Amino acid sequence: MKVLNTAWKESSENLRYDLDKILAEKGADALLLYSESFYEANMYYLTKFLALDPFMLFKKVDKEPVIVINQMEYPRAQKESIVKDVRSYVDYNFFEIVKSAPNSKLGNLKFLSTIAKKELGVGTKICVPPSFPTIIVDALRKDGLTVMPMFDVIEKARETKEADEINAIKTVQAVVEKVTREAIDLIANADVDANGTLIVRTNGKKEPLKVHRVKALLGHRFIDSGCSAEEEMIVACGPKGAVAHYSGDPEDELKANQPIILDIFPKSLRKRYCTDMTRTIVKGKAPKEVKKMFEAVFEARNASLDAIKAGILGSDVYNICCDVLEKAGYATTRGGKQVTKGLTHSLGHGVGLQVHEGPGMSELYKYALEEHNILTVEPGLYDPSIGGVRIEDIVEVARTGCNNLTKMEVELEV
Repeated sequence: MKVLNTAWKESSENLRYDLDKILAEKGADALLLYSESFYEANMYYLTKFLALDPFMLFKKVDKEPVIVINQMEYPRAQKESIVKDVRSYVDYNFFEIVKSAPNSKLGNLKFLSTIAKKELGVGTKICVPPSFPTIIVDALRKDGLTVMPMFDVIEKARETKEADEINAIKTVQAVVEKVTREAIDLIANADVDANGTLIVRTNGKKEPLKVHRVKALLGHRFIDSGCSAEEEMIVACGPKGAVAHYSGDPEDELKANQPIILDIFPKSLRKRYCTDMTRTIVKGKAPKEVKKMFEAVFEARNASLDAIKAGILGSDVYNICCDVLEKAGYATTRGGKQVTKGLTHSLGHGVGLQVHEGPGMSELYKYALEEHNILTVEPGLYDPSIGGVRIEDIVEVARTGCNNLTKMEVELEV
């Protein structure tokens, strides 16, 4: 495996940067990014530097990367970024170039094009990620540069995690398990009124346990633990949970004897890595069909975990899951079928700086899983008249199997 260079690899805490190899395979000579890094995972991955304003990163194959950033952020980038060659806008005459343009926005385009032409050169095949702004691509091409938008360059490098990345994910996973246990305890300890609504006390006053109360608990606990809670984390009760990504209306009341899906995916505020875990519980007694669904999902989860190892195709693991569920009498989307009852989604996805990234486990993902991929295993069954049952663990792919990073037990009735 080719890495960018020894110094950069060491400074990035041994992250696996195989960009040179990927770029060469795709016929590119250089890489160019222009974005902020607070939300743009690719830029943060390459720099480990957080900035709300966009900045430039360029890198030729077999050369060290370079950051070009505004004067305000320049000193901080020098101290905090793992990229050691940090340059200021002043180094490229930003003020003069922008001032000479009809307006500042056009001037900024000219500035970016000037840097790219000077540092990368006309005739160089420049790879940019899919999210790269089209308006900048147009400006670069008008100045004679060869720009090639490409899928799966930085994203592919991100799929294989180094030890420090895995440890960051494990840390967030420990938090999500602790906090989810608190949420389950809140539900389990609630009273039940004559209508089956869960009841809790607030300042001595009885009131229905609603989705917003559970999410508030989760959110506060995550902040206390140095994590951020995604707005669309899922707390879905009863038939509404049959829509796999129904997040739960804040005013939805939780009910006894109905499945409640808790799908929680926080991010570390400091390390920026995510995790993803789902548990389905019933306060009280689960109906017979919910138990049957749960048992089938649990079996599919176990069969999928047993199958995962380096070298197996993501589609093959998905098919193993579908075999179990179809044998139990449930429909799946295998073969492109549109179903509203049964398994309505893929088996899993990668997790890292984004909660959804590569690799995947679906019928269409015909690529081999690799050692140190981190991905979810989340079979589910859904019935509009009952609700949903989903179990989701997060695993690390190993040479001869997988390491389940999720330690929380799987239980239905609480």
